Amino acid sequence: MTAYKAFTQEWMDAWKEKIAGSKEYKEIAKDWEGSVTMICNADPSKNVPQPVYVFTDYWHGDVLDFHICDEAKTQTGKFIMTGDYARWKQVAKKELDATKALMQGKLKLKGDLTYVVRNVKTVNKVIDLLTEVQTVWPDDV
Repeated sequence: MTAYKAFTQEWMDAWKEKIAGSKEYKEIAKDWEGSVTMICNADPSKNVPQPVYVFTDYWHGDVLDFHICDEAKTQTGKFIMTGDYARWKQVAKKELDATKALMQGKLKLKGDLTYVVRNVKTVNKVIDLLTEVQTVWPDDV
């Protein structure tokens, strides 16, 4: 199995492929509309020298755009999530539940939290599929 460096376009493509190929995701996410952007704060001590900006877009079970972007693009997301690298890594490895992280303030959300909570199965499935992508994290090298 190929391992991908986190926060690269190849990693994003592998994640998108997992989501697009999941019949379970298509069913669970049939009501989800909109993009989710993620901002990973810089953490030079973890080999993340600059913030990382990620744009993901979903529409009724389909997965659309999935790419590393610039800060301006993240501001166009229906949901904008911001957090420290350590938190994102914990979420991506399922060591920290994304919804709990939002409710506890470990990740910040700009957007409708009640919509996210109502669609928690969709959020969890997207993260479950990310765990299937063999990932090399910046602080693991």
